[in-house]
Amino acid sequence: MAALAASPTVFGAVRVPYLSADEAYSLLHTELERFTALLDTLAPDDWGKSTACTAWNVREMLAHQAGGYASGTGYREMIRQYTARPKQGQLPEDAINELQLRERADKSPTELIAELRRVGPVAIQNWAYGFRLIKPVAAPHPVGGRLSLRHLMWVIHSRDTWMHRLDICRATNRQFYQTREHDGRIVALVVRDVGALLRKKLTGRAIVLDLSGVAGGVYQVGAGEPGATIQIDALDFNIFASGRFTQAQARARASFSGDTALAEEALSKILVLY
Repeated sequence: MAALAASPTVFGAVRVPYLSADEAYSLLHTELERFTALLDTLAPDDWGKSTACTAWNVREMLAHQAGGYASGTGYREMIRQYTARPKQGQLPEDAINELQLRERADKSPTELIAELRRVGPVAIQNWAYGFRLIKPVAAPHPVGGRLSLRHLMWVIHSRDTWMHRLDICRATNRQFYQTREHDGRIVALVVRDVGALLRKKLTGRAIVLDLSGVAGGVYQVGAGEPGATIQIDALDFNIFASGRFTQAQARARASFSGDTALAEEALSKILVLY
């Protein structure tokens, strides 16, 4: 008689451990290495391809990354970028992104890659271990809630590069290289943020997120006995949680069990900062 498969371990989303400066450095360093390795595989006709961030092609996504890492090279550049004035109804980061792309509009992919390789290691060192005076500073954000600069530097920057690496892979039909240790940890930190978000919005109810694939895991989100399970590929889940898929697109890629109405409600409330 064949042995029964063991049930997967279910982790509480809000119990996903936070990271240290050393782990933040490791995630940032590994992700930048993987991102630049991907760029080295791109052909000349790849740079103009559209991405899931519909306003940007691949070259513009690279320009955003170069600008983002440049913002970490020192207080002066960070303040200069972060004080870009949003247009009415625009998120603060959208104004920063526009500034980054505008200032690099005439740069070739080769020049942008060179800039990224130059500023990236400096920014990673600063984000992980520097900027100590301002890391505790927190401000409200329409998507991220009350967000500290430490969380932005330690979590969101590596997540942003990770997500854009996935964007470029899908835009250019490249394989998304992933490992359990690195990509699984980035996804777990996303789920941690989802858990903090839905704990307030599910009002005493809970669901299970069953994320399949190398970077996946099984997580309980919310309080109490889970009433529903959402099963979806971990990469597709992140595309949805970042706002790149509509709820209908995510629903087509997911399967529900248990209370379908609860699963639909939970899905409709998931949006976190990348």
